[in-house]
Amino acid sequence: MTEDPTANADESVTPDYDSPWKEAIDAWLPPFMALFFPTVHALIDWERPYEFLDAELQRITGDSTIGRRYADRLVKVYSREGLEVWLLLHIEIQGQAEAGFPERMFQYWYRIYDRFGGIETISLALLTNDRADGETAQYRRERDGCGVRFRFRVHTLLSWDEADLAQRAADNPFAVVALAQLAAHRRSSDPERKVRKGEIIALLYRYRYARDEALKLLRFIDWLIRLPRGLELALRQELAELEEQTKMSYVTSWEQLAREEGLEQGRREGWQEGQQAGWQAGQQEGEAKALLRLLQAKFGPPTPDLVARVQAAEPDQIEVWLTRILTANSPHEVFDTH
Repeated sequence: MTEDPTANADESVTPDYDSPWKEAIDAWLPPFMALFFPTVHALIDWERPYEFLDAELQRITGDSTIGRRYADRLVKVYSREGLEVWLLLHIEIQGQAEAGFPERMFQYWYRIYDRFGGIETISLALLTNDRADGETAQYRRERDGCGVRFRFRVHTLLSWDEADLAQRAADNPFAVVALAQLAAHRRSSDPERKVRKGEIIALLYRYRYARDEALKLLRFIDWLIRLPRGLELALRQELAELEEQTKMSYVTSWEQLAREEGLEQGRREGWQEGQQAGWQAGQQEGEAKALLRLLQAKFGPPTPDLVARVQAAEPDQIEVWLTRILTANSPHEVFDTH
């Protein structure tokens, strides 16, 4: 069994694998398809807008006993012939494909067919930490040559050469996503993870990514490749020197933007809820909300004890915690006073 990507993080934190992949697919669906399913990518008219069908996906899975949703997406696209096509994307991120994986793919497809009729649905699966036999998989339920046989496309990250992915990152941001996930799965020491994280981030500078796109990729990389505080600070220093050389301030901008967005939203909510108590109380509550929001985004929902601790803290203490969270590897590193 391969290593859990957060094996070096605080064991009390429940890792969130779905959210970063869902956000990445939202941001870069065409590059995702071009990298992993080029044949299907070529069928689609990308000049026409596509739409994520979250409500429809909920209808087919919300009452099922299929289990975890993983990073599933249902997307409406149009073929080059002008026909509506639904892409059913299923991504298994952690460990090997679970038992019953082909059957689950068939259930997904059949539920769409059963609810929505004759819409063409293309089922696609990506395994990030397991190998697949060939480019297609199938579910069979037959006896004496009669029954059902369902085939779908499946791709695995482990089939890629990382040097090839690094070259493709020049014009495909999802190659950076793939490299980050492979690094997260790899069994390695913390210093080795630091080196690899730095190499992946350096690709953004080498290929001169646009600032907005680089900030999204930095968030994904940091979400998956967590380091102890000391190593993270050392890496940030190395990247600061790289930014001086390249005159591109991705990491500096990313840290500042993450904090400002959290503070602004938290303060706004705190002000609205705390108007009767006056501006100062509203600001204090807003900063507490900002910290809780950043904790959830980086580590998952905070425990009730942490929520109570933040809500009871003085403004100066919250300010210290807000500074620490930028480089913390776990909630423990945010709140540790030693």
